[in-house]
Amino acid sequence: MAAVGQPIQIILRNLSVSRDASETKGFGLKLKFGMPGIHCSRRTVLICCVAVAAAALLLAADTAADLLVARVKVGITADIADSRGVSCMESVERTRYMPRKAAGGPTCAGLIAAVATAPLGDVEWHDRLRLNVTAGSAAEEFALTEASRFEGADIAGMLKTADAGRGEFSTFLRNLMAGDGESFETRGVEQTPYGQLQAIGFTVPAARSHFQGGAAYRGSLYARPGSNELKRLLLVSENASAGAGETCRVQYTIDYAETRVGESEIVLPQSSIMDAIDRDGKEVHSETFYSSCRRQRTDAAAPSAAAVAKPLPPNTRLKVRFEVPIEGETAATGDPVIGIIRTTVKDKQNGVIVHAGDRLHGRIAAIEEYLLPHLQWNVAIVFETIERGVGEHGIDQGVEQPVTLVPLDDGDREPHDEPMGPAELQKLRPTGGGYFVFHDANLLIDKNFEMEWETR
Repeated sequence: MAAVGQPIQIILRNLSVSRDASETKGFGLKLKFGMPGIHCSRRTVLICCVAVAAAALLLAADTAADLLVARVKVGITADIADSRGVSCMESVERTRYMPRKAAGGPTCAGLIAAVATAPLGDVEWHDRLRLNVTAGSAAEEFALTEASRFEGADIAGMLKTADAGRGEFSTFLRNLMAGDGESFETRGVEQTPYGQLQAIGFTVPAARSHFQGGAAYRGSLYARPGSNELKRLLLVSENASAGAGETCRVQYTIDYAETRVGESEIVLPQSSIMDAIDRDGKEVHSETFYSSCRRQRTDAAAPSAAAVAKPLPPNTRLKVRFEVPIEGETAATGDPVIGIIRTTVKDKQNGVIVHAGDRLHGRIAAIEEYLLPHLQWNVAIVFETIERGVGEHGIDQGVEQPVTLVPLDDGDREPHDEPMGPAELQKLRPTGGGYFVFHDANLLIDKNFEMEWETR
């Protein structure tokens, strides 16, 4: 900033936003500034912005541009506090492209320049991911959708992967407001897909960055003129040298909108686009959409005593088909799946172990579509619980309990010139899961697809 300088920055550093249970429905906010005489609720945040500007004027002579930056930052800080504890379903579509023909050579500078001059490469790979994301106190927190009380914390490492590589939902903005950003300055009104918005540029040096392993970056905030409501955040990081790291350039474009959560309207991310250029020239395009937003429940149901049942004996073989088909056009990593046991299993010692019609509950641990070098779908499945007592002569709701299974017939499930070997298959299997390979252009795994699993 030019001369906002110290007074406005001191105010922003001393700003704290805390939830006040005395406010309506417990969602009110109080903004408290590190100076006497300023105290305001979320419902009067616009008045607070005026108070901030007035306080700054009392401390020093600032320009109108400096005061605009301060008002936008105060509003964003309040929005971050509003969003804490809010969960949304996150749906991600990811596509990887082969390298472009870079006229400038295979250096980062050449690969970045090729984006403007060479057509996009052929599609190599595509996948889809669905998880729940929560704006936590320090960063995003991820969870499996529709998780039962028996499910493992992280099937096939999905949650760890999501947590390590993301930040669009809350972390990027929180870190920027918490002190990463510097040199905030207005760039006037710019035309965007949302109409004319006030643009505010900023930079983040590597020494203060929490982005992409500490990489320096630059970006812009876009706010609606007048209300200062945040509509877009743009982040760009480039490294055209031959330094460490696998990415030459990464850009995030995050769009925000007022979203109803319960009885409140909260500014939340609506969608995000990520474009990255790797050092090998391949490019990744990722589109993320947020839906079904709600506040986290704290009254989780306690486990039922009926859930404690005699475990299945080891080496019990189960023939299984899917109750709801898995379709390549819609299925995503993280989606729950239900396997129906085809035949009743019993022995002399235990009698009936499972009935035909009992259910296995699990997840898609991975679903990937490869287009190059040839058409191929890879699908990983993990079953973690079994619901007994719903099959033959059973009841509508059975007893669900943990189960450990290994696949007996995964791998290539269609004739192929180069079938997958046992060693390669073992590397690809998720823990406790199976890895199935199909070679059709369209994927449909329906009731005609049968698998065999064995208990451990």
